[in-house]
Amino acid sequence: MTIEEQLKELIIKKHSSVLRFTQKFDIPYSTMTSLFSRGVNKTNINTIIKVCQALNISADELASGRITPVQYLDVNAEYVDLSKLTEENQARLKDYYEMLLKLQDGE
Repeated sequence: MTIEEQLKELIIKKHSSVLRFTQKFDIPYSTMTSLFSRGVNKTNINTIIKVCQALNISADELASGRITPVQYLDVNAEYVDLSKLTEENQARLKDYYEMLLKLQDGE
């Protein structure tokens, strides 16, 4: 199974159809069909990043022909790859982030 077929299968599994996925994440349907037919490595990098963020998968791994889940924590539009932290540090970072959000909301 090609990486493009695996990607399509993942999208359908998570969103029930490619069309729903494209509508939810504001990606032109024709862009996705082009990605499936032309290939991941011949697709605009901005599209790949958007698709990977929507699916929580690694763009680096996708370019290497693998689909690897990644957990991200959005901190002021910056993304922290939680998979590179220990479980203990992941928990600390999440707690800290939640505390900051509460402070921003005036709680």
